[in-house]
Amino acid sequence: MEVILVQPRTSLTGSLVRMIPLGLLYAASSAVKSGHTIRILDCRIRPERWNSDLDSLISEATKVVGISVMSGFTILESLSISRYVKGKYPWVTVVWGGSHGTFSPDEVLDEKSVDFLVRGYGAKPFLKLLEFLEEPGRHGGPGEISGLSWRTEEESVVHNEVETGFEFIDYRDIPYFLIEDYSVYYHVDRKEMVFPMYSVMGCPHRCAFCSSPAQYAGFASRWVPLAPRDVVDHIRMVQEKFGATFIYFIDEDSFVDVSHVEAIIDLIVESGLKIKLGFRGARINEILGMSDEFLRKLVSVGTMNMHIGVESGSDRILSLMGKNVTVAQTIAANRKLAKHPELTPLYNFIVGYPTETPEETMMTRDLILQLIEENPNCVIIPLNKPRPLGGTALMELALQHGYVPPQALEEWGSYDVESSDYRPVWLTRQHDQFIRMMFLCMYFIDDKISKFSTDKGIKSRIVRMLAGIYKPVALFRFKYGIYRFLVEDVVYEWLKKLMI
Repeated sequence: MEVILVQPRTSLTGSLVRMIPLGLLYAASSAVKSGHTIRILDCRIRPERWNSDLDSLISEATKVVGISVMSGFTILESLSISRYVKGKYPWVTVVWGGSHGTFSPDEVLDEKSVDFLVRGYGAKPFLKLLEFLEEPGRHGGPGEISGLSWRTEEESVVHNEVETGFEFIDYRDIPYFLIEDYSVYYHVDRKEMVFPMYSVMGCPHRCAFCSSPAQYAGFASRWVPLAPRDVVDHIRMVQEKFGATFIYFIDEDSFVDVSHVEAIIDLIVESGLKIKLGFRGARINEILGMSDEFLRKLVSVGTMNMHIGVESGSDRILSLMGKNVTVAQTIAANRKLAKHPELTPLYNFIVGYPTETPEETMMTRDLILQLIEENPNCVIIPLNKPRPLGGTALMELALQHGYVPPQALEEWGSYDVESSDYRPVWLTRQHDQFIRMMFLCMYFIDDKISKFSTDKGIKSRIVRMLAGIYKPVALFRFKYGIYRFLVEDVVYEWLKKLMI
């Protein structure tokens, strides 16, 4: 069976980090081993030509187009792709997978251009679905495929139970060869050949805004480290075969047990590998628990950056989020990291949480300014607004404050951090405008564009020049809370068209 797997275009923030579509490779792994022909289309590479690129891949032998779908902007892109496929190639089965359908599946199959939805881990269910499509009745029909959502002959929608447990895929079975050009992928530093990778599976924490507690609720263990030797052998393989220079660990939390990361680092040194590292998952309390010796070891082995969830400058909001840290601890952790300037902390924030007051949002603003002042090397990731997802404590809290979840996929499509149209019902217009000002200014106040836009092309040079000119204005607005007359929104929309 011939199958095309599609990675839709993302928003501007997503374009700052373009990783290989590892989720698609994982989803394809079992199907590839079983002999199915899989091709991958990454619409982020040539977003203005995805139609013609898709046309060049589809033939009469193509039976399935699978799409990886996240909440927000990507939904609108996925709808365009699905409707295009169904309109032009009606014999093709369209399958959605990814995080959005896993946690908010109810509206997906209301969309007639989507035939099936695979929820949860997808490699084995996707293979069984392909086998069913190839030989109807195999495995007892769609009702026997775990995690599958499907329509009956009467057009009612059935959501099969998702298996409880991680889907472990041997790194030697990841079909990296499906990616034709690795040079188009990058982390925040575009000079590196970056490869995303897991060193652990899962997360033991219970942050109220995160879907992981619901996803892992029935798992025997909610955090499972992979064998350090396998992780290092995986690094060696992608370096030797594909020229990897940067490994980005996309774990939800790498540092639950610091000795696990230390074992990986020691094996990297022992193996003589020269590689740069980044970590997606780290918490403030974990940073505080790291010795300076361990941080020096991280740096010495090539660690460049670490994503850290700060989230808020209000202790009350942090408690409501279930973060189990304080603002004082955040300040202490930042000062600790400032002593290791080779390591760039990338801080995440969520502003506009249910019950959050404008004064508490200003406390977050003040904390951000303090973090930058005390550690000029830190970078503030563009701010998130809270987006309630099914099964989260945030959803329960939001419902208590008048929130009405989206009722259609198009509504979920505007459910995006970058959309000026997305205003949670509990925020006043003035409060929302203040947050919008913070979001826009965040691109400039810490020099992230000049730090990470290393491309020498004319567009990148223009963007860097404009960012440098605008920085004093952005900093003034941010510091003094001037949120009216946001002409920056017009500039931002122009930048999106220029950079995406």
